[in-house]
Amino acid sequence: MNETEKIILLKLGGSLLTEKNKPFSLRKDVIKNAVNQIGRSNKKLIIIHGGGSFGHPLAKKYSISKGINNSIENQIMGLSETHDAMNKLNSYVISEFLDQLIPAISIQTSSIFLKKSHEYLIKTVDIIETYLKLGLIPILYGDIVVEKSGNFSILSGDQIILELCNNLNKFKVEKVIFTTETDGIYINENDSTDNTKLATEIHYKDLDNINLANLGQKIDVTGGMKGKIDSIKKICDLNIPVQIINGLKPNYILKALKSEKIKGTYIGIDNNDRITRISRRKIEHLKIPIDYNVQNKSNYFDDIELIYHAFPQINFDDVNLSTNFFGKIISAPICIAAITGGHPVAYEINKILADAAENQNIIMSVGSQRAGLVDPELSKSFSIVREIAPDIPIIGNLGIGQLSRSNFNLDDFIDCINMIKADVMAVHFNALHELFQEKGDKTYNNLLENFKEVKNAIKIPIIAKEVGSGFNQEVAQTLENIGFDGFDVGGAGGTSFAAIESHRNNNLNSMYTRNPAELFRDWGIPTPVSISYVRKVSQKPIISTGGLRNGIDIAKSIALGANIGGFAYKFLLTAWKDYKNNSKSNSIKEIITLKNELQSCLWLMNASNSKEIFKKKDKLIILGNLYNWFNQNKTL
Repeated sequence: MNETEKIILLKLGGSLLTEKNKPFSLRKDVIKNAVNQIGRSNKKLIIIHGGGSFGHPLAKKYSISKGINNSIENQIMGLSETHDAMNKLNSYVISEFLDQLIPAISIQTSSIFLKKSHEYLIKTVDIIETYLKLGLIPILYGDIVVEKSGNFSILSGDQIILELCNNLNKFKVEKVIFTTETDGIYINENDSTDNTKLATEIHYKDLDNINLANLGQKIDVTGGMKGKIDSIKKICDLNIPVQIINGLKPNYILKALKSEKIKGTYIGIDNNDRITRISRRKIEHLKIPIDYNVQNKSNYFDDIELIYHAFPQINFDDVNLSTNFFGKIISAPICIAAITGGHPVAYEINKILADAAENQNIIMSVGSQRAGLVDPELSKSFSIVREIAPDIPIIGNLGIGQLSRSNFNLDDFIDCINMIKADVMAVHFNALHELFQEKGDKTYNNLLENFKEVKNAIKIPIIAKEVGSGFNQEVAQTLENIGFDGFDVGGAGGTSFAAIESHRNNNLNSMYTRNPAELFRDWGIPTPVSISYVRKVSQKPIISTGGLRNGIDIAKSIALGANIGGFAYKFLLTAWKDYKNNSKSNSIKEIITLKNELQSCLWLMNASNSKEIFKKKDKLIILGNLYNWFNQNKTL
């Protein structure tokens, strides 16, 4: 994977740069000294500065942070004046950098940010990252921000930092430094206001429990220290440490940039435990299906019967299971479907499954590789698959949420391919899952445009993959038209990710009188129906996943029009057993069992290979609820 260059985000507080209680007053010597230290550090960084006595008094006077209020006289003029004041402060800061021959460039915050509801949307980070590559120091600042609805508010420097931490692609934030006019976070010890001390080191998970000392109030429309702590918690949750220092102390900015020990407050992260929020979710997705019943309440393969042939005209041993999958010959039409990655335990599970797949020459998919992009250390839980299995077809995996982002980076997709030397890439569609997942991706407007960029640049096949709710015919037709090279239908009938989310510690589930994730646990299109929907509009390869339990279900899938049968839950159970027993025999034995069941099924249908039952409707009978699906929609 491409090495991501590290940078530091430096916040120059408005109270440091200005006399905050004296409107439009500069601390020129402080600014000059801070710029000098920054120049001497020779660090690659992004600077964000606050508004101080330039922005805050006007923003407070006109209640800019609260949005449109027709009762406030000349509020729109006040919006313009607030923006102009911030530009003047920023212009002075930029001039000081240039006077000291340090290449800095201003980026007008209100031009690259929008607000939507309670979220801030950054239009692009490409401009910022390009300036960094050119050797410039981008300088952003707290400013007004407009909303798509036509309203407006204030975007603080702290919020800008959080958005940069979330959205930078080509640079990894090493740490965030907040410079203020105090030494850091002061707390009241033992709940006594008479016993105040500087908190020199705090774990970010303990920030909710500290008793902040009151050091006096100044005008601040962005929330002061309390608002800063809320932002710091979110920054640290991204595995980024934070340092708060006194920018007035001699050379403290320089020393902080060089990571030298100084007095201040250091907010630490789990340095010895690299499990980020994404990684924690990955282990929960592994454990919950093992510990709880999160399977769909209906398995629609029970409503299919295959036609028995009492007089097979071929020898059992002559039944040939080998199959061509995008140019590679595999021993049987079996795929270990996407299960996991992004956690130390996932590393072991993938290692076991890769060994089994290589041993039996079948396909293996990996789970979503997003975690490997966020933290290069976690990429090993994916790359181990190719290390163990050099010859089999391996399918990579990235979500529709990542491909739909306005700041989508093609290099991320390429990194996923390189991470496992993928033969095929899957883009997983998981709208139902994202709906019930905290901070789930719920906007896919940019997918078509971004996928076109991917398709033009990537030479290996790319398949569309659902994760448990299936594709209908309309979606299948759209995906066929835009150029997907195959499908993994991932229909309803197997593991329900909505059910998994209902078991996670999910605040969304506590907001309502009913658990929405549990209510929608069986939502979706049955796997057999989804196979038929896709096959009606495409002749490309189809992997059948979603409720397959044995080799007979593979045969049923092939008779409906699929090419491959995929299993996730079954192999999760065998791999977990192998992991606990320090073995690999259970996973290998399961593949051998599936092969025997499929071979037996084909022989009992008088078929010498899977092609002879492919899309043969006369080889099966549809019963029960599945018949109603097919009959009403005229799918079969």
